[in-house]
Amino acid sequence: MWKNYLKIAWRNLFRNRLTSILYVSGLGIALLCVMFIGIYVHHEKSFDQFLPEADLIYRVNIDGKMGPEEFVGGNTPPPVGKALVNNFPEVADYTRLYLNSPEYVSFQDGTDNKIFMETRMFSVDTNFLSFFQFQMLEGDVNSSLIHPYSVVLTESTAKKYFGNQSALGKELHFDEWSKPFLVTAVLEDLPSNSSIQFDLLIPNEANPVVQRFDWSWVWLQMNTFVKLHPESANPETVAKIEAKLPSIVKLLAAGAFERIGKPFDEFIANGGRWDLLLQPMEDIHLGSSGIFSNQISHGNATTVNAFIFTALLILVMACINCMNLTTAKAIRRSKEVAVKKVLGSARQQLIGQFLVEAALFSFLASVTAIFMMVYLLPFFNQLTGKPFLINDLFTTGHLLAFLGLFLVTSLFSGLYPAFYLSGFRPMTIFKRNSNPSSIFSEQTARNGLVVFQFVISTALIISSIVIFKQIQYANQMNLGFDKEQVLLLNQVEKAGGSQAVLTEELRQMAGIQNASLSTGVPGKNTYGDFYMPMTSEDETDLVKDLALGSFMVDEQYVTTMGMELLFGRDFSLDFNDSTSVILNETAIWHIGWTPESAVGNYIQYPGNRNQMFEVIGVVKDFNTESLHSQIMPFGLFHFSSKSYYPRQLFITLRLEKGNLTPILESIEDKWGTIVSTQPYDATFLDDEIEAMYQSDRRAGFTFWLFTVLAVLIGCIGLFGLVMATIEQRVREIGVRKVLGASEFHIVGILSKDYVKLVICAILIASPLAWFAMEYWLEQFAYKVEIQIGYFVLAFLVAIIFSFPTILVQTWRAAMSNPVDSLKSE
Repeated sequence: MWKNYLKIAWRNLFRNRLTSILYVSGLGIALLCVMFIGIYVHHEKSFDQFLPEADLIYRVNIDGKMGPEEFVGGNTPPPVGKALVNNFPEVADYTRLYLNSPEYVSFQDGTDNKIFMETRMFSVDTNFLSFFQFQMLEGDVNSSLIHPYSVVLTESTAKKYFGNQSALGKELHFDEWSKPFLVTAVLEDLPSNSSIQFDLLIPNEANPVVQRFDWSWVWLQMNTFVKLHPESANPETVAKIEAKLPSIVKLLAAGAFERIGKPFDEFIANGGRWDLLLQPMEDIHLGSSGIFSNQISHGNATTVNAFIFTALLILVMACINCMNLTTAKAIRRSKEVAVKKVLGSARQQLIGQFLVEAALFSFLASVTAIFMMVYLLPFFNQLTGKPFLINDLFTTGHLLAFLGLFLVTSLFSGLYPAFYLSGFRPMTIFKRNSNPSSIFSEQTARNGLVVFQFVISTALIISSIVIFKQIQYANQMNLGFDKEQVLLLNQVEKAGGSQAVLTEELRQMAGIQNASLSTGVPGKNTYGDFYMPMTSEDETDLVKDLALGSFMVDEQYVTTMGMELLFGRDFSLDFNDSTSVILNETAIWHIGWTPESAVGNYIQYPGNRNQMFEVIGVVKDFNTESLHSQIMPFGLFHFSSKSYYPRQLFITLRLEKGNLTPILESIEDKWGTIVSTQPYDATFLDDEIEAMYQSDRRAGFTFWLFTVLAVLIGCIGLFGLVMATIEQRVREIGVRKVLGASEFHIVGILSKDYVKLVICAILIASPLAWFAMEYWLEQFAYKVEIQIGYFVLAFLVAIIFSFPTILVQTWRAAMSNPVDSLKSE
């Protein structure tokens, strides 16, 4: 019986070639989208689950408030881990990591001195490897970081340095350390779903910066992880620990706050907050919205959820297509069903036959999708920035997921047609020699399904337009500085005492309008600390504490960056600016001053012996982070202030417009002349700014691609509906043509109902898309306003896509010979 069902299904596959092609291609495209989205979502949700004790590990976050500024950060003070272990028996162990500034690593290979620049080098506690239980290839997990001048490499880094030779025992030289480091271990490359990503590890004991601030409860530059005992790793116990943390922090942090000249009780009394939170390791990647960390990159849960929802919608649309395409051939299949019923076939047998047909079509669509998936995987990797391999597609879990999709699509797309077609009454069919209108009593339902499809398609179109506009807004927004024609020389701190000389000589070169030396540029190396505005007796309502981001700069920074000075003056060699500061508008408003009155006032820096800084100027607000973040209170300090020790230095060059090749070559030559021992590293500022939105662009383009495919699937469904309706009205069309109706008149009559369906779908989709995009835009501090023009554009796109689908079928029907449809009447 089942063999017979399969034979009939195979014959019907080739008998109705157009329907079969549309069925298989539409469902295949949908399955391709769903499977690609599925492996992406699975990857995003699997972060850190490979760790043997991931369920016991928690990251310590800080929940802080300084004046009006509130924040939650993944970076914590150095003493936090030890404090938790000593005060909470539930905490079994802790480990810390610190991201070093980019480092030049060199070693002697025969007569050659090889140099590499590394940006992912952490200094960590000696128990780091055993804490996370990373897989070792060479060396001992417990002892490899005990010696201060030891270094651990990942497998790919070891191969990059030494090829197939063993890396153990090799010496590496880092430019900031005079002593060489000995390679003591090599570990497997970290999987792409690891929140912690690094290439080299050195002990914290070898890092002078970490040792210098090991006492500090206000230096937020380390990530701290704790491991709870198995019986304590639950939400109830974690909540109890967090409830006790404020009193522990107050007890232990008081001395550190006093040391920087800010009593902790006074800080709290001024509205400050310095609390600690525990975040499960497995929640870090997608559960860190609003949590800042400069050492661990976070995912975007909103994007992941949007893709899940999109996949479900596309799958539903494809199954609806299958139902519509199957029922569209109801007239031709109705006589087949009637004959089989007369010959004794039970309804259950007919249902089985139609389900087998649906399973065959779904199988072919699944095979098509898998082949396309293998072929398109490199493109998908480029699109998402993920390193998926062919082997990743055929894991046990993914194969089970493919099987599940096959079963779902077979049942979902086959059940309705099976019950619908098997329910025809043979006497009614034979009496009229055609399928009566009662057979199409489900016309309203099928219209509703097509409307549902275009509601989804139109909502996705509107969403894609909003996403595109937001990304375009990010590229075109006035950031408070001029990012065009600006070249950054990176790693200038490696130049030793030659930075000022290099900056001045570059400033004099042809093709360079200006040059400036600084500790940071927008998007790079912001230093944060808190300050206290000095108030007079008449200014008692001013903020008491101010969290301030800052750069140390020279006299040309504001001019070189194209910033706008609103009030006061810039730094100048004519003044001693070692105690001067230029604040942005946000800092002024947060303090409670006006831009006009701020110049001449003072702020105090408790972190460096209560230095006093006079406000000499107010600069227009400028973005130092992406548009996901609000503009922070910011200050520019002169290098002569020596407010803090800079980790990195940059030279910013504003270039003249024109042919940049000779200018760039002369800049590199000048670097080689003055800084002959260090590699040249330069980037354009606009590229750095665009890199901050790379994940947004990838997600936006991916979403746009899925939207196009969803619209295509919707058009296939509309094609099926038009085909079914035309077959129902074939005699009406013949009569109209005999009575003199023109082809254009018939096309108009047949098309208007479908255009109404599309318009109805747009009216329903518009408010749904508006609410969805308002939710998506919440992740941006600066965002576009959703305008009526976006909905008009979506309407035009939907009409442009759907109208050819309608026109092809209706024109074909209008051009048919009426004799063919009326000869049996």
